Amino acid sequence: MKILLILLSFLFLNNSSVIHRDRILKIDKNGNIIGLPKKYSPAKFDLISKKLRIKYREVVFPKCLNYYFEQNRNPKITLSASWYHDKTTLPYYLNFDISNKSANYGYTILVNLETLELIYVSKSIIQEDTIYEPKVDLSKKCLSEYKSAIRIVK
Repeated sequence: MKILLILLSFLFLNNSSVIHRDRILKIDKNGNIIGLPKKYSPAKFDLISKKLRIKYREVVFPKCLNYYFEQNRNPKITLSASWYHDKTTLPYYLNFDISNKSANYGYTILVNLETLELIYVSKSIIQEDTIYEPKVDLSKKCLSEYKSAIRIVK
């Protein structure tokens, strides 16, 4: 009986719906986002123009959001995404983690993977062994500029 309980516990804990992890993505030298399912292709991100394209939608991040990419001279951008969780709590998303080794802070920009709508922007500050996450308030103008920058492309 004990072995059966251990086996069932192991199976339950290894179920992907119980333990969720974002999938780490890569950006190749041509800006292609590698690691998303084919249904999200083409997927590209150009750091210079701040243009994101997922399938038939694209957005050029407005100046009010460029700040987060340009805060550091050589930002380290880690992309991750999730498209296999329950969408009732959070839509499928693409996560930009923007940091710099020489800084004690970084930013996260979370975008809806299917619509490219902005979900949120957050900041993380590391001080010793504590992480602070002060609220990032974007202006209504910035949110409006972002929303109007989403286009359908062919």
